[in-house]
Amino acid sequence: MTQENDTSEQLPNTLIDQLKSADQSDSLITSRVDRQILQLAETQFSSRQAVWQRRPVWAAIAATVLIALFVVQLREPTIVEGHSIYADVDQSGQIDIADVLAVARTRDRGEKTQAELDAFAMRIVSLAESEEST
Repeated sequence: MTQENDTSEQLPNTLIDQLKSADQSDSLITSRVDRQILQLAETQFSSRQAVWQRRPVWAAIAATVLIALFVVQLREPTIVEGHSIYADVDQSGQIDIADVLAVARTRDRGEKTQAELDAFAMRIVSLAESEEST
C-alpha cells in the first residue's frame, strides 16, 4: 500500500458503491401481518394440551406409590418373641453369638435354614462392631 492510502480518511468510491448496494432496508411486519401469524399459530396449537395438564393422574399415582414405599422403608421391623430368629434364645438378657449357636442347634429339626443362621450371625457381629465404636 502506498503512503497516500494510509493517511486518507476517504474510502474508495468502488467500495462505497458496493456497500450501498449490499445495504438493504429491513422488512417491516405490519400489525395486520402480525395478527395473521398469531391467528395461524393459535389454530395450529389449539388442539395441544399444556404439559402440566397431560398426565396429572399418573403423577398422583406415582407420588402415592413413592410415599408408600418411603413409609414402608422407615417402619421398624416388628419382632415377635419366640417366633423370630432374632430373639434372646438363651435368656441371658441380650442377643449375642450364644443365641446364634442355640438356634443352630435347633436347625437339625429343620426350623431354620443355613442362610437364616448366617444372616443372624452377621447381624450380631455388625451390632457388636457398632456398639464398640460408640
